[in-house]
Amino acid sequence: MASKVAFVKQEINWFALLPKLLVIGLLCLCFYPIDKRDFLFIALFIFILLTLLARWLFFPNVLYEGIQLIREAKFQEAIPVIQKTIDYYQQKSWIDKYRFWLLISSAKRSITESSICNLGYCYLQIGQVKQAKEIYENVLRQYPENINAKNMLNTINIVSRDTEANMTT
Repeated sequence: MASKVAFVKQEINWFALLPKLLVIGLLCLCFYPIDKRDFLFIALFIFILLTLLARWLFFPNVLYEGIQLIREAKFQEAIPVIQKTIDYYQQKSWIDKYRFWLLISSAKRSITESSICNLGYCYLQIGQVKQAKEIYENVLRQYPENINAKNMLNTINIVSRDTEANMTT
């Protein structure tokens, strides 16, 4: 039975919150002389606007579309959309590298890394186990610490062994 929730969950890199706090602090310093009473609200409002602008500029719509398709369990449809996301961030790797400073993501894993794992998840959900396994192996070559890929490969290997054992008996 297919899950309706994306497999790759994002963990927060707490260090990545420092640029956000730095920007808020700088905005507070800028607006304090102008309005000593409401400077914090103004700074937070401007920060939210900057964050939304950064997401609009640096997050392609296909990123959101792919995640939505996974949530709706439309895995076959999600595959080309997720591939577009991967291609986008591979072409513009600087966005993924500096995502903390661009105020677009505080996730520990890069957007590319998470997208590739989501691609493997989609292939697994539509029954293309060999393709999913290759993707997860590729993830581990590029990102050796990726626990999601390790767990999925272990699961695939266990299920494959069980299936082979059942076929021989």
